[in-house]
Order: sequence, then structure tokens, then C-alpha cells
Amino acid sequence: MRTRAELESTAMVTGSDVFQAAGMLAETAVPALADIVTVELSDLTLRGEASTPGPLCDGTALRRAAFQSVRGVRAAYAVGDVTLAPPATPYRQSLTDLRPHLVRDLKRDGRWLAHDVARARAVRETKAHSLIVVPLVVHGVVLGLVGLYRRADSAPFDVGDLRAAVSFADRAARSLDIVRGRIQERAHARLLQRALLPKVLPSLGALEAAQGHVPVEGSGGEWFDVIPLPGARAALVVGVAEGQGADSAVGMSQFRAMVIALAVQDLGPDEILARLDDVLTRLTQEQTAAGPRSSGMRYSGSSCLCVVYDPVAGHCTASGAGPSQLAVVFPDGTVTAPVLASHPPLGATGHPFEAATEVDVPSGSVLVLRSGGTDEPHSGADAELERLGEVVNRDGPDVRKIAESAHRVVSPGHEPALLVARARELGPESVASLALPPEAPAVAAARAWTSRQLTAWTLDELAFTTALVVSELLTNAILYSSGPVELRLINDDHTLICEVSDSNPAAPRLRKAKPTDEGGRGLSIVSELTQHHGMRYTAHGKTVWAEQVHPA
Repeated sequence: MRTRAELESTAMVTGSDVFQAAGMLAETAVPALADIVTVELSDLTLRGEASTPGPLCDGTALRRAAFQSVRGVRAAYAVGDVTLAPPATPYRQSLTDLRPHLVRDLKRDGRWLAHDVARARAVRETKAHSLIVVPLVVHGVVLGLVGLYRRADSAPFDVGDLRAAVSFADRAARSLDIVRGRIQERAHARLLQRALLPKVLPSLGALEAAQGHVPVEGSGGEWFDVIPLPGARAALVVGVAEGQGADSAVGMSQFRAMVIALAVQDLGPDEILARLDDVLTRLTQEQTAAGPRSSGMRYSGSSCLCVVYDPVAGHCTASGAGPSQLAVVFPDGTVTAPVLASHPPLGATGHPFEAATEVDVPSGSVLVLRSGGTDEPHSGADAELERLGEVVNRDGPDVRKIAESAHRVVSPGHEPALLVARARELGPESVASLALPPEAPAVAAARAWTSRQLTAWTLDELAFTTALVVSELLTNAILYSSGPVELRLINDDHTLICEVSDSNPAAPRLRKAKPTDEGGRGLSIVSELTQHHGMRYTAHGKTVWAEQVHPA
């Protein structure tokens, strides 16, 4: 049997869940202090919330959080059940006056059991003869109460036992309050996380639909996003910011903002993550140098998976840092998990990133991105992919249902951050290309070709502005490039995209021309005529693009 000092010290449990903590509490008291121990907690405590100081109201629900006993004893209430604390019982009295109550002889002083039929039956069946009820109180806030019973083979409780029970309950209440605070912190982090996640993912021509999922019981640092990119492309991203509580949710928001800022610069997935890693490594070094005075936020150890899907080419490029996985479910139901260009978690290594992995993605394929958990090979990996294919085939076009089901099969024992998207390829009816020689007469031919193409797409309202845009972009390309030039028009759902590619990697620069300048106004004109414009590097030079919204 444990000494009372050992009993008091073990009462400072550190469970991550209130039920677990209450169970550990009850276990330490049997048989050291009692033959039967029950722990009842308010629903507010179980939810991680704190009630106002003072006695609990008569209508406050209590719930059985733990039951521990010697062998052969049946509980009056099962763990999780709402329990009664009727008036005129020691339970209600403890919740009202916030004091412990000792009943030495239940047979003699147990008339109150008539108000609690379930407990009266349990007392008779277990032959309990002595009771101590102690409220669990921290800073005047009532968390619940603990009941301790002794049976026929044990001596009745005395004043010394009462003092030990009070000390034990006091320590236990403080321990439960710590666990309650952790639950509350996680709940606040999840609320903050959901406030900072995208409310609605964008509707894009590249994707039929997309749906993200973050775990209900996660750290608050899991996130996902779909970022529109030039050329009708889309960046799909999932990540997990390291840490707990509000710090992880704030870190998630910072990482998401950084990725958006990098993605819209038209960088590849490996470049995006490499620059993000540089920033997080620097912040980690600053945090380390600041020592204990730095914030609780952790910049190192976070994971991220970035996939850029090109609906014109029908393929995607992907790169990951930390545990992550990309699965592709093809239209015929087959599933593959390509080996990605991988990298350790962000912010602590300085290792170079491998070139992004390229994967062909036929139209109608479903992309499933997972970040978090483990990317170590395991024996059930093939079975996971098979079950994932079954989920996609069963839920059909509804990516919301797929996201709700997929997290249960892609990572056993861990609920990851997920992003599910169904790819849609833009076919020849939506894309038109024209190869041109680097000669001035090609500009007029390109304008005429553009006008015919817009007529075929019933976009005549955009013909005049598009012709001007084509003229300016082509003139600039021919002036500074000696190689071939390509003009490409993409008719997305809501956008007309004009792209001019050439072999000169030098980036055009938007500047304000002087009144005496004969040139230098090309990009200014394009900027005025279009909603968005920019440039991205290619393997053979660069592509300058401009976007116009379809007429209403």
C-alpha cells in the first residue's frame, strides 16, 4: 500500500485529456485510500472551459469522468454518463458549500440515499459502509467532485483520512485544471486556425473542385490552400506549422502568407520551399539568439507540400519538406504515390532542395495532398493506396466527401492535413498557339490570327484590347530576342490569357517613360488594358503574360 505522501505526489497527473487524467487520479487512490473512487466533472471542465467562481448552480450537469474500484464492484454510472447530485445529499452539499463531507456510517446516516436510487442500489450491492465527498476546487472555481467509499473489509473513514482526502483532492484539482487549460488552449488555437484558413477555395478552370481538411483534434497549425497562378495553373499546398496552441495557429498563418507571396512570383515548388526554408532558418537563428525572451512560436520543424498543376500541359510538379505525400487517383481507378523530391522539415537544415518531381495528370484525376504524420515507408502503404482509390471511386465527383473519408485511410494512427482536388485539363478547344519568326511583319500576322481566334471563342468584345496587348508583347519579344517566338491564347472559364514566349531570359521592366522618349511604354499600355500581367522564367527563356476578365 502506498503512503499518503506518495499518494499526494502521484495526484499531480499530466494527462492530455480530462478523462485520462481523472482515471489516473482515481487509480492512485485505490486501494491506498479507498476501495471505490468516483470522479464527477462538470461539462464545462470536460470541454476545457472554466465556470465562474463560486458554487455550481443546481442545474449544472455533472458527468462521470472516472471510476476505480477493487475487483467485483459495479458502478452506479458508467464513465461518460450524466450523474445526479440531488438535494439533501453529500454530493449536492459539497457543490454548494465547497467543503468536504464525511459519512462514517452509511447505514446509520444514509437516509439521503433515498434521493439517489442508482447510488443507493450500488451501495447495497458493493456493501460500502463509509463515504468521503470532496469538491474539486481551483481558485474558487468548481471543477467537479470526488467520492471515496470503503467496503466491509476496510475500517470506516476517520478524521485523518478526511485530511488526506482533502489534500489529495486539492492536488488533483490543480492537476485537472492544468489539463483543462491545455484543452482550452487547443480549442482556442483551432478557432484561430479556422479563422485564418481560406473560407472558400477559389473556383478555377484547372480544377473541377477542391476541398481541404484539417484534423479536429490537431495542434492548430495544419493548413491548406489553393493559389491561382498565371497560365490557368494552380498551386495546391498543405502544411503543418510546428508548435502547440495559438503559437502554431499564428505560425500557420505566417507560413501560408509566405507561400502565397512566393507562389504568385511564378516560382517552381522547389524554389518556393527553398526560399521559405531560408526565411524560417533565419527566423530560427534570431529566435535562438534571443534566448528565453523570444516568443513561444517555433519556426523550425514545420512541413509543407507544394504542387503546381498545369491544366494545359496536363501535368504537375511537386516538392515537399518534412513528412508529406502526394497520391494521384487516375480516372480508371488506379492509384499511384510518386516518390517526391523530398527535404527535411523547414527552418533548421540549410540542405539544398532537389529539383521538383514531375507527374503526368490526365483530366479527371484526383490529387490528394497530405502533410504531417510520417512519410516513412510502412507495410500497409499499398493497402492505404488501394483504400484511397476505393474512397475516390465510391464518392465519385464529390471531393468534399472524398476529403472527409480520405484522412482515415492515408495515414494510420494520425489525422493529417489534407487537400483533395479533381484536375481538369484544358483541351485544344481552349488553347491556341502560333509560332512566329523574330521579324517585325510577324506582328501584323499575329494580330489577324488573334482576331480570328477570339471570334471563334465568341470573345469579339476583347478583340481590340487583345490586339494591342499582342502587338506590344510581340514587338518587345522580337526587338530583344534572336530566337523563335511563340504566341499562346488560353480561354479559361472566366479569363482570357495572352502569353508571349521568347529565348531572351532578360525580364521586361515596367517604368514611366519620359515625354521625350520614343519607346518604353509597352508594359504601361499592357498594364492599363489588362487586369493582371507578369513574367515567368522557362527552360528556354521567359514567358510574358497578361490576363483579361471575360465580359459580363
